Amino acid sequence: MKKYKREYELVFSDNESNRKRCDLSKISIANSNLTEEKYEKRMRDELGGLQKEIYPRLVRISWLMRQFCYRNNRRRNFFSNGIELDRAFGIYVRDIVGYDTKLITGQHSMFSKILTYFDDFYPNFDEEDPFVAIAKQSTEYDYPYEHMTFECLYLVYKMPERLELLDEGEKQKMGITEFMDYVNNYISCYNEEHGETYIFNFSHSLYPYIRIVKTYEEPKTGNVRPGRQTILS
Repeated sequence: MKKYKREYELVFSDNESNRKRCDLSKISIANSNLTEEKYEKRMRDELGGLQKEIYPRLVRISWLMRQFCYRNNRRRNFFSNGIELDRAFGIYVRDIVGYDTKLITGQHSMFSKILTYFDDFYPNFDEEDPFVAIAKQSTEYDYPYEHMTFECLYLVYKMPERLELLDEGEKQKMGITEFMDYVNNYISCYNEEHGETYIFNFSHSLYPYIRIVKTYEEPKTGNVRPGRQTILS
């Protein structure tokens, strides 16, 4: 992966712009026992703790999903295993187990995108039993990042160089908005060099992610339009 210098303006982590839209001096906490500092820490701890706690469970559920066989055919993928096999699995989980995996595998579920990383993180994922490792209190299946959150993984899940981008973000201890600007600069520079390849898809109702331009489509403009930083170019 080529490392580009910053050539484009900050879109998401520009504190001056953000403070105009969110004046920190106007923030207060309803519970009088909570200071703003305590509130910030608790919010960070709870949201971060949720991701770290749910991750090993996603690993275990995903492993179980790929152990299911029907007519001697095994679910090798999280998705698109063939109509008959996926249909039988869906009926089995709803009718016999009593739940529905769409909470995890639904099209717009963030979890479904996290699952796509497991083959990268665990090359022998199907063969090794995560229940055994976790029962032994092994850290093998702990969440692998300290600074890269689920939102960061979702942002780049379609990109071939996603692991390199995440490693750089982790190395630089980037927050979510810093990573979004880093990726936005990367794809903008990449598109200049190789032609329109990546589009930054940003929506207030969905998680932002990088979309890949299909070869049979005319190049499309994403809804994030970075301006070049003439100071740094």
